[in-house]
Amino acid sequence: MSRTLQGILLAFSILLISSNAWSHHPSSGVGLGDAGPVRTVSASTQMQGRWTFTLQGEFIDLDAFSDSELKSFAEDGHDVHSMHSVFHGTLGAGYGVNDRLTISLKIPYIILNDIKEAHEDEPDEVHVHGDAMGIGDLTIFGQYRFLEMKGNGVESSLLFGLKTPTGKTDDEDIEGVRFETEFQPGSGSWNPIIGVAASKRYGRVSFDADLLYTIATKGAQETDLGDMFNYDLAASYRLFEGSFAGDLIIEANGEWKQKQETDGVKDGNSGGNAIFLSPGFRLSSKNNLSVYFSAGFPVVEDLNGIQNDTELRAVAGVSIGL
Repeated sequence: MSRTLQGILLAFSILLISSNAWSHHPSSGVGLGDAGPVRTVSASTQMQGRWTFTLQGEFIDLDAFSDSELKSFAEDGHDVHSMHSVFHGTLGAGYGVNDRLTISLKIPYIILNDIKEAHEDEPDEVHVHGDAMGIGDLTIFGQYRFLEMKGNGVESSLLFGLKTPTGKTDDEDIEGVRFETEFQPGSGSWNPIIGVAASKRYGRVSFDADLLYTIATKGAQETDLGDMFNYDLAASYRLFEGSFAGDLIIEANGEWKQKQETDGVKDGNSGGNAIFLSPGFRLSSKNNLSVYFSAGFPVVEDLNGIQNDTELRAVAGVSIGL
């Protein structure tokens, strides 16, 4: 694989690193390598002086609760919300400071569709809030490759970053009432990110793994959305190469999230653990253009309390290197 193509694919990995895929904010990242993954972060870094620019979209289809289900939850003493789907459209850019260090940034536009709630003090009424949308939080991300064993095809990298409180936190529902922070495009918090990635290549086959922890701090409306831990494993196979190269990918993407807290009170219907099985494909050309697609299906959803399950999460993107 050319250094240019590695740079293109690294922008994918930086672009997607952020927050929980089955929650309301953008999901975790993509990697690269000789047959690099889509969501898992590869240990490879971008060549010195190389710029990459990326556009990607992610759609999360949720198993929304019906009005009768929401009323039933409220009658049982639970305050529960529901959404139909979430969309993230994201722009990203990355730069190779040197062959071992890459710095990137990304900013999303977030749409949460058809938000509804039912409260235990009004069990016969479902509150329809409509859609929340706006610019999300800007994330600055770095990747430093501290180990490279070319003869064995082994690499390891340190991952680090910071999500900044630049997103919209004052969006209002159809009645003109400010959404709670969990529904806002931005969090209003400064969230440090730390992790590690490792890769191993065997000719046309590559294996990649990452561990990534995001520390959530208190943000808008005295809300802490909860820490997050991502753990991913991927296997990729180079199907063909020439003027175009194609990679077939299978990944296991795990995400644990802490319960969110507002004014010191934890929300029992938040957080938990989910694991997705994510097949994908990437097509890359020699003129520095690359496109990819991945579809994630839940195999484990151990969520706290009452929450919408995820039925599907799909992500597609295009990137160019200069």
